[in-house]
Amino acid sequence: MPSAPHTPQASTLKPLITLTTDFGTTDTYVAQMKGVIAGIAPDVRVVDSTQNIPAQDILAGAVALDSLVDAFPDGTIHVAVVDPGVGSQRAAVAVKTERFTLVGPDNGLFTLVLDRYPPTAIVSLTNPDHHRDLVSATFHGRDIFAPVAARLAAGVTISRLGEPVNTLVNLNIPQPEVTTNGLSVLTLTADSFGNLITNLTQTFFNDWLTRANTKGATVSVKGHALGPVRRTFADVQPGEPVAYFGSSGRLELAIRNGSAKDLAGELPRVTLRAIPR
Repeated sequence: MPSAPHTPQASTLKPLITLTTDFGTTDTYVAQMKGVIAGIAPDVRVVDSTQNIPAQDILAGAVALDSLVDAFPDGTIHVAVVDPGVGSQRAAVAVKTERFTLVGPDNGLFTLVLDRYPPTAIVSLTNPDHHRDLVSATFHGRDIFAPVAARLAAGVTISRLGEPVNTLVNLNIPQPEVTTNGLSVLTLTADSFGNLITNLTQTFFNDWLTRANTKGATVSVKGHALGPVRRTFADVQPGEPVAYFGSSGRLELAIRNGSAKDLAGELPRVTLRAIPR
């Protein structure tokens, strides 16, 4: 009887590399990054997270990056490039955590994910040996971040990439505000369906429910009541608004089979009021 095929253990595989950018898919920018990675580490798998972050929207990039890291195995290298300051004095960095490594510009893009996974090492990418020979002032994604990620995947240690760094730039993203009878919540961004994603996490909400001794909350936006926090879109009729905790782990606002962003016209503040027990 033939032996069963050998399945390699995860530890023997090269790390995955993910790409999260605002480059879009019309131009060749993402393909150029993949080409550089393939030239250095041809056996490394590259996964497109999204290339459609709104242009120069660092906060939207931070939300997207925070939403994806838990879906990937330990050791993954996440390259994120939403970089309106490319070519300026902003640093290029690699950040190691207990589960993954981040590579990209030091402009606040890593704020949300590092709130949950504190850095164990940070370096500024100052060692040109791990860059392309010619570095464009306007395309660090191809010339610095892609080759650095490929070399990390090939086994180069983070300490060889440059000088240690103690602090990073952080976006000023307020926590939800606890009010007399509820919460005041900020909308951070919208996804491609027009669902609005807020700064209220499921963890914060659950803690607030316990502290406030309440069984739930009703939601309103611009004075319009959306009803209680629901479980899913199907809890309301088509065309009706709904508030729920989405797959990102954050409170989201949607119109079933429609676009909350189109209806709101902006990123509104959201009010939650406690439902007494």
